[in-house]
Amino acid sequence: MKLENQADQRGISPVLLSIIVAAFIMAAYNNTFWGKAQRVFEGNMLHVALFGLAVFGLVLFIIALFSNKWLQKPFLILLLMTGGVSSYYMDTLGVMIDRDMIQNVMTTTMQEGKHLITFGFISHVVIYAIIPSLFVLLVRVKRPPFLKSLIRQGVLAVVAFALFAGLLMANFKNFSGAIHDNKDLMGSFQPGAPLTSTVRYANMVLNTRDIVLQPRGEDAVKGPLIKAEDKPVLTVIMLGETVRAQNFGLNGYERDTTPELGARDDVIAFQDVSSCGTATATSLPCMFSRFDRGSYSYEKGLGNENLLDILNRAGVHVEWWDNNTGHKGVADRVDSRVLTYSKDPEYCAVGECNDGIFLPDLQKAIDNITEDTVLVMHHIGSHGPAYYLRYPKEYERFTPTCDKTELKTCTQQEIINTYDNTLAYTDHVLAETIKMLENQDKAVATMIYISDHGESLGEGGLYLHGTPYFMAPETQYKVPFVIWMSKDYEKDFDVDPTCLEARAQEPATHANLFHSVLGLMDISTEERNPDLDVFSACRTKTE
Repeated sequence: MKLENQADQRGISPVLLSIIVAAFIMAAYNNTFWGKAQRVFEGNMLHVALFGLAVFGLVLFIIALFSNKWLQKPFLILLLMTGGVSSYYMDTLGVMIDRDMIQNVMTTTMQEGKHLITFGFISHVVIYAIIPSLFVLLVRVKRPPFLKSLIRQGVLAVVAFALFAGLLMANFKNFSGAIHDNKDLMGSFQPGAPLTSTVRYANMVLNTRDIVLQPRGEDAVKGPLIKAEDKPVLTVIMLGETVRAQNFGLNGYERDTTPELGARDDVIAFQDVSSCGTATATSLPCMFSRFDRGSYSYEKGLGNENLLDILNRAGVHVEWWDNNTGHKGVADRVDSRVLTYSKDPEYCAVGECNDGIFLPDLQKAIDNITEDTVLVMHHIGSHGPAYYLRYPKEYERFTPTCDKTELKTCTQQEIINTYDNTLAYTDHVLAETIKMLENQDKAVATMIYISDHGESLGEGGLYLHGTPYFMAPETQYKVPFVIWMSKDYEKDFDVDPTCLEARAQEPATHANLFHSVLGLMDISTEERNPDLDVFSACRTKTE
C-alpha cells in the first residue's frame, strides 16, 4: 500500500506542466515574432525581453484557465500541434496566418495542398509538434485533491495575469503603440494568431450560413451594338493565377517573359493594376462582384449575385472552365467544368495539367458557337510552390531552375528563373488563344487576361502569397491586365485602341473588371458604372 501511494506521487504538477509548455511555445514557435519585436523596439533588448515576458504571462494565463484534470492535456496538445504546424510556414515562408489565410486553407484542394507537404515540413512537425505532444500525452501529472488543485489553478491564473498586466502597464505607452502600429507583431505570434484567426473564420461562416442571395442587374438587357451583330460575340476571360506585374514582360520587366504577346501590336497591357486581395479566396469573388476592395467582404460576395449572373440574365451564355482550385462560389449558377484532372498526355504528363489544356476545348467551343458567349478560364498559371510543374520542359528558358517545392533549399535566382518560365508559358497560352480567336469567322471576339494576385519570391524573407493587404509587398497585389480585340470588334463596337492604350497608362484595379466586361458585351444595366468601365470613354457609338 505504501509503495502504491509513492507511485501515485511520481510525476510533475499541473502548474509545472503549464509553465513548461508556455515556455516551450515562446522559445520554439516564435522566431519570427522575436525578430519583429527586435525591429519594432529598435534593438532595445530590455523592451524586447519585457514585452516577451508580458506575452508569456498572457499565454500562461490562458493555459491556466484550461488546466483542470479533463482539459489540460487536450488543450496543451492543441496548442503544440497548431504551433508546430503554423510556425513552419511563418518562420520558413513568412506566411502570415490571418482569417483570410484560414479561409484559403479551408477552400484549398488536395491537388494544391500536397505541394506544401514537404520533407522539411514533415520533419519540423515531428520535432516541434508530435514529439512535444507525445510528451504531454504520456507524462504523469501529479494532481492534488480537487479543492487544492482548483486553488493552485486559480493562483497560477492570477499570477500569470498579474505578470502580463503589470509588465504591460509598466511601459504601456511603448507597448500599446507597438501593438497598434505594428499589427504584424502579434499577427506573427504562434499559435495565438492561427487559433484566433480560426475562431474569426468560424464566426464569419456561421454568420453567413442563412444569408439570402440578393439579385443584381434585374434590368440587364443586351444593348443596340450587340443586337446589331449578325455573328455571336465571344469574350474569353483568362484568369491568371499568382502572376505578378513586376515579372511580366509587357509591364517593363528586364527579362522578356512575354515574347509572343510582345511581338503583337494589338495587345493592350495596363501598367498599374492592383488586386482586390492577396489570395484567390478573396480576389476571385471580389473581382466578379460589383464591389471594390474597400467595400467588398465575404458576406457581400456570398450575398450578392455577380457579373456572371448578370450576363446570364441578359441572355449571354456563360461557362466557367477550371484548371485551378475551383471558382470559390463565383460560378455556382452558371455552367462549369473542371479540367484539372484530365488525362491528356500532351498537357497533363506530370500528373497535373498545365494551362495548355484549355486550347483544344476552346477551339471546339469556337467551332460550335451559336450565341453570345463569355468563357472564363481559370488558370493554374504560376501557382507555387511547384512552379516547375506549370510549364512543359521546352519552355524552360531561364536556368538554373528550382525543381522542388522546398523553396528554402533553392537560391532566390533559381526560384525566380522557374517562376519566369511559368510566365513564358502563360505568354504562349495567351498568344495561342488570340490566334484562335483571330483566325476564325464564327464570332466577333475579344480576350481579357487578368491575374488574381501576385507572389513573393523570397524578397524580405517572404514566399508565396496571402500576406494581409495592409502589410503586403507590391509583388503580391500588383498584377497584369491585358486586353485584345479583334478588328471586327473594334469596328462594330467603335472602340478606339489608341484611346484604350492611353487609358492603360492610368491606374486600374480588379473593380474595373465587373464594369468593363458589361461594357465589352454591351449589357445595359444600372449596375454598370461607366466611370469604371475602361472601354466607356474610348467609344462613340450609343451603348
